[in-house]
Amino acid sequence: MTRKELGELFYIEDHALLYGLLVKNAIKICGEKGKEAAIKGTILYAKERGLRMAMRALNDGQELTPNNYMVYGEWVDYKKVSKAEIKSITPEYRTNSLVCGWCEAWKKYNLMEYGKIYCTYIDKNLVTGFNPNNKLEIDSLLSFGEKCCAFHWVGAKFKNMDDLLKNKEKKSAISDRVLKDFLYHTAHILSAMKREFFIELGLIKGLEIIEISLHEYENEFDTLKKQAVIEESKLDFLTI
Repeated sequence: MTRKELGELFYIEDHALLYGLLVKNAIKICGEKGKEAAIKGTILYAKERGLRMAMRALNDGQELTPNNYMVYGEWVDYKKVSKAEIKSITPEYRTNSLVCGWCEAWKKYNLMEYGKIYCTYIDKNLVTGFNPNNKLEIDSLLSFGEKCCAFHWVGAKFKNMDDLLKNKEKKSAISDRVLKDFLYHTAHILSAMKREFFIELGLIKGLEIIEISLHEYENEFDTLKKQAVIEESKLDFLTI
């Protein structure tokens, strides 16, 4: 099977499940220290994604503005498992996520409690990873039982809907070299969490968490997908 074919087997559910299992087992094995390590791993993953986005933007001669953050995002929900609405485009851009593929997966596998850590830390650190001067305010989160994830993209704005459409068209024009499939993203979450577990919890405990989590992931999917994630996780995730 080619790398492209393998990538097509993965989607949001893979990413959410492996993340939830990693956090669950870190806490189960190491308690509060495991939770702290999981938080640091989540932040590292987010910052590295944001940095990659920034690298591509600067390589294209683009400024690291809030609007360009949206252009250089690395995934799109082409299967439409999530649902969102625009609340305002000016004076600042605000959106509500009404249905989330990650939350749906965590509900399915009874991992919502661990998903809360992801939701708390992921998006804000993605934004500052792209540019430390940018900011995202989050007024509510689905994983905490609220009606939506309410995002206030500080500094981002559009004159009108045509202006917003132009920004989306910019993203579409570079999608072939910016978007990453969920094999890549799932492997990156494994890599980032593993590195922090090793540093914060030590090699023996870190390996135990990773081994158990991958075994549980394999039980839900299959050996092929587990091995694909392991192999992909060997990549340097700070290259573009």
